[in-house]
Amino acid sequence: MVDRDGLAALSIDAVTSEAGLAKGTFYIHFADRSALLVELHRRFHDDLFETIDRETSPLEPGPERARARMAAFLDGCRRQAGVRAMLLQARSEPSVLSEVDRRNEEAARLLAADLRGVAEYPAETAHLLVAATAEVALRELRAGRTLPRLRASLIAIIPA
Repeated sequence: MVDRDGLAALSIDAVTSEAGLAKGTFYIHFADRSALLVELHRRFHDDLFETIDRETSPLEPGPERARARMAAFLDGCRRQAGVRAMLLQARSEPSVLSEVDRRNEEAARLLAADLRGVAEYPAETAHLLVAATAEVALRELRAGRTLPRLRASLIAIIPA
């Protein structure tokens, strides 16, 4: 529905109508539209982080695993471009923005573990890499394709 009509069309009436449910059913699960958007954000990132962990957990901690984590994030965003686009639009919601901040902190914490011993300031470097990775994901979303040179430039930032 959001792919077809955009985030503005994601009203409680539209969601329940599309799902073939009574409006009251919505309120059993969500307090309001904002709560729905937060849950969509959580599920997207829960699934994405689970995939990243599954794909990268066999690797030893270090810069190679950091690179693999970032590539897996970008690939996951490309696989679900419609959902990613909707979530980017939803960032204007304060509760969604709070969830974005929480996920970025989580991603930076995981990435910092791979940068210990190779980056002078692993936590700070991880925060910058998370922001840069999100920027690459946004540019790929707008381009509608993978941007290999931009990805290579991102990966090159990671200390060897």
